[in-house]
Amino acid sequence: MTVKSILLLFIFLISFSYSFSQDELIDEELFLFDAIIESEMGGKRMKFYGNTRFNFNQAYFSNWISGGESSLSLLYGLDYNFNYSDRNGLVWDSNFLLSVGTTYISGDKFLKKADDRLEISSLIGKQINQYWNYSGLLNFKTQLLPGYRYYKEDEIEKREKISQFLSPAILQAGIGYYYKKNENFNINLSPLSARIIMVSKKYSMDLTQGQKYFGVDRNKRSKFFLGTSFSGFFKTEIMKNIIWENKYSIYINYLEKTQNVDFDLDTSFRFKVNSKISGNFVLHLLYDDDLLGKLQVRELMGLGINIDF
Repeated sequence: MTVKSILLLFIFLISFSYSFSQDELIDEELFLFDAIIESEMGGKRMKFYGNTRFNFNQAYFSNWISGGESSLSLLYGLDYNFNYSDRNGLVWDSNFLLSVGTTYISGDKFLKKADDRLEISSLIGKQINQYWNYSGLLNFKTQLLPGYRYYKEDEIEKREKISQFLSPAILQAGIGYYYKKNENFNINLSPLSARIIMVSKKYSMDLTQGQKYFGVDRNKRSKFFLGTSFSGFFKTEIMKNIIWENKYSIYINYLEKTQNVDFDLDTSFRFKVNSKISGNFVLHLLYDDDLLGKLQVRELMGLGINIDF
């Protein structure tokens, strides 16, 4: 079994094991549909909540005989949510995610990225029963700051800009079904999901024949996909003061290379020292056949300030 198959299996297992490990579902057949609407969605409800964090890692060496380089990494993250529902069964859930960071290594000419993500998701649904909804999902991803390729020429460190804000940018929209048990667990399945990768033409105009820039052909600004998507979120306290949080998505393209399943798994552990200070471990695994065609791994660990609001 390949690494990609194992990861996909892991995503499905954690989704359904979490669902059935919670309190037993209410049998909707025992209630009239209107009764469920009144009991669960009575009146308009709006809720704003999220988490902001500032993490740092630092190392200092001076005359250290075994060697070492001083370094400093700073990371800032914002994860903000908006939930709305009303007595007519309308559900609207939105999420804003921002994560940026930089690393300084002693002796390097340039500061380098430690993280750079900007993602906005918005889902609107119409309630079928207590947990299931018809849904329409819109998701947008890009980076905030320029990305560089670093190299040395005649022992001089140089850099070349290879990406920027909105290049690449990924916009995805789909219709399907949304299962939401509570704020800590949801799944969205979109059998019909359109996806487009957008780039600045200045990065694609000089490509050679057959070469691609984040999946986009030479002299093109975008590439269109049509497929199915599966995404979800769950959060739980696995033991006292240890919070486990997961965001994941799977995309299958109907138009080409159907066997190449793209996935995105972002899992994190927060180890709370008190209400403000906590340690964090983040493991982000990403495979997108069009963006790179290789497994991308991002791992972050540090101590910092976390504020829930």
